[in-house]
Amino acid sequence: MNGGILSLYRDSFADEIFLTPYSTEREAIIAVAVDNTYNPGPRIVTMAIYVFRVWLHPNPPLGFEPGEEVWRDIEVDGSHTLAEFHEAIFEAYERWDSHAYEFITRDEDGIALRSYVHPQLYDGGASWRPMDVEEIDRFMEQAVSDDATEAAKERFRDLQSNPPPEGNTAETTVDELDLDEVGALSYIFDMADNWDHYIGLQEAREGSLDGDPIVVDKQGTAPSQYPDLDEQ
Repeated sequence: MNGGILSLYRDSFADEIFLTPYSTEREAIIAVAVDNTYNPGPRIVTMAIYVFRVWLHPNPPLGFEPGEEVWRDIEVDGSHTLAEFHEAIFEAYERWDSHAYEFITRDEDGIALRSYVHPQLYDGGASWRPMDVEEIDRFMEQAVSDDATEAAKERFRDLQSNPPPEGNTAETTVDELDLDEVGALSYIFDMADNWDHYIGLQEAREGSLDGDPIVVDKQGTAPSQYPDLDEQ
């Protein structure tokens, strides 16, 4: 269970999000995090609004090496799809030329859990190419921290050798990501230029949005999508 995500639920959710006989540990913990109660009775599920911070990683090949962190805080409804979240990021970073993209959910150890791809790339296959034992051992040095637990390393081995099916961003909502299990998201836009982003949950609260996801805060200047064109 991800303590970081649950701490955000404690700080941000309004009262009475879950009032249930709890069928899972997840429901019980979230209920305690919300109002410190364990009340039997009919389940009431309310909609949620999330604020995600989307950091843009440096991209030296394209000349993007900022002196400060560049990020955008984007408010989304739990019912928004990942495709709609992508559109919000696309606009937040002032891009204009569409490309393929991919979201990857990660656990609290940074281990990739599942890939969600652009609708036109979706074919229902595996989230990534399965690796053999030797490949996994080589890749683990880059993908898993040295101080990771043996359980985390075993989880990494299992996920790399038996990858889950990929998801379709047009058919997957934010709520379906199961955010109490997810530590963070990775998002890559334009597989050739490789604009890489890290996404972390900043806030969660009861409610719903009337329209599209919106930018609620930001830091830093968005780089040009094609810096070489600006120099011509």
